[in-house]
Amino acid sequence: MDQTLPIKNNKSLYITMGLAAGVSLFLIITIIVAIVLINKPIPTINTAKEPYTQMVPMREFVVNLLDMGGRRYLKIQIDYEVGLTKKPKVSSEGKAQELPPEIKEKEAILRNYIINILSNNSASDIRTIEGKNELRKAILVKSNFILKKTKVLNVYFNDFIIQ
Repeated sequence: MDQTLPIKNNKSLYITMGLAAGVSLFLIITIIVAIVLINKPIPTINTAKEPYTQMVPMREFVVNLLDMGGRRYLKIQIDYEVGLTKKPKVSSEGKAQELPPEIKEKEAILRNYIINILSNNSASDIRTIEGKNELRKAILVKSNFILKKTKVLNVYFNDFIIQ
């Protein structure tokens, strides 16, 4: 017995097979495109020049803290990390030879405001990491307010002694 399908059914079979092949091909192409796009880095446009940085040590600060009796004090050494538009001149030890001119010019003003910020805290305010971070942030904000041409990126404490 010959099992041939009528011509009408053969056409629908061919149409179904063609659609299945088309959908499969579409899915394969979509997967390949997705893989290529995922592995390809996204291009970025860098319009700003990457700044150079320089560590700028400030002279040591010793201030009375805002504690009862005024018998507590803070001894602290601060370094600024400043952004520069050009590479700083470096000595043979790897340290910058010159301070940014604006910091030299405004050092007395900066020290005055830093002393005010430091001495307006009690030992319990700045003993914790959160307190130190708040202190660092206050110095950073005030320094950037004073300095117009030089940008302070970070404030680091190299020495921090409460007595």
